[in-house]
Amino acid sequence: MLGRRSPARVAAGLSIQREDDSVAHPLPTLRVAIVGAGMIGRAHARAFRALRGTFQPAPAQVDLVAIADADAALAADAQQRWEIGRTVASWQAVADLREVDIVCVALPNHEHRQAVEALVQSGKHVLCEKPLASSAADAQAMVDAAERSGVVHGTGFNLRRTPALAAIHALVQAGQIGEPRHFSGRYLTDYAANPNVPFTWRYQRSLAGSGALGDIGSHIIDLARYLVGEITQVDGATLGTYITERPVPAGHVTGHSTGATTGEVRPVDTDDVCAFSGRFANGAIGDFRFSRIAAGYRNTPSFELIGSRGAVSFDMERAAEFGLYEPAADDALAGFRRVVAGPRLPYFNDVVAFPVGGVGYGYAETYVAQAYEFVRAVAEQRPYRPSFADGLAVVQLCDTIQRTAEQPLATA
Repeated sequence: MLGRRSPARVAAGLSIQREDDSVAHPLPTLRVAIVGAGMIGRAHARAFRALRGTFQPAPAQVDLVAIADADAALAADAQQRWEIGRTVASWQAVADLREVDIVCVALPNHEHRQAVEALVQSGKHVLCEKPLASSAADAQAMVDAAERSGVVHGTGFNLRRTPALAAIHALVQAGQIGEPRHFSGRYLTDYAANPNVPFTWRYQRSLAGSGALGDIGSHIIDLARYLVGEITQVDGATLGTYITERPVPAGHVTGHSTGATTGEVRPVDTDDVCAFSGRFANGAIGDFRFSRIAAGYRNTPSFELIGSRGAVSFDMERAAEFGLYEPAADDALAGFRRVVAGPRLPYFNDVVAFPVGGVGYGYAETYVAQAYEFVRAVAEQRPYRPSFADGLAVVQLCDTIQRTAEQPLATA
């Protein structure tokens, strides 16, 4: 179903292909449910609702028919904000709804497997938040269930849909920086730097699987795989937990918000900080650093990728630009140049308010582009990437990193 590309998007192979606008096709209607009305579920609800006014021609008509959450007030608020058909109390209720085609799962990590297995068994296409599960065994079971059911499945690595990152991927694939040799990636944020942030599932390893490593580091690990390839070796892994206990909340907590507490505390056994190095299948070296207690860093996924003839750099705090180095005829003038995102980059024309170079965008726009790509995959009855298999690969790597970090140091 992919045909002629819009001329506005054809630039150095960076455009996304679209169906031929000159051919009229009746649009299918795809009915979407969101499971989880917290911080991430709301981001998905906003994104699917935004598809009404973006990405033309559309791959399908999208109806938001249900949002599920045990917190009835939270679900009702989301229903009103994004004009969602109904609220239900659980993912079990969504699995029983015949009038749902696509489900976006935004639950705590340890709840992913049971929900996803039931949803795919009921024939629903599923986009599940990262990390895919709290253990590799659960993630593998989710992959197996989705493959048996024959549904479209995806993992929510939304950073792939940043226009600048999609452009970087295209230029790396085109060989513009040569053979990748060194990937240096970081995700630094301060959401847990305040010791008064209350205890939630994120701070318990049996529920979360890991801390900063899986919660934020999984994004960078996925980008490394997306840009360079599989990571086949892990070395020198280190994990640190610096805020070793947190206050117990007195009520329901969404996202990373603070609130009333009971006066009790609970021990934290997930990592605040993680660092490791490794090697890719193509021989490239990687180094990685993640922190959820990084004072002064609000939300900073970033990386440098150095190739045999050039390099790229990116920082999500300045999402609408990236650095690019290519050899110059006069070495005295060689150096990085700043590339400002504009209409000839993937997704840009559709996700920004004004399709003009230099107009900024952020996290919300990546969710809109992600929703579009998932809907398009379902409408065209083809696989979606990143799939559950991509989510599994990241969870397996996180398990390996934790095991490596826990091995005692060799003595001389």
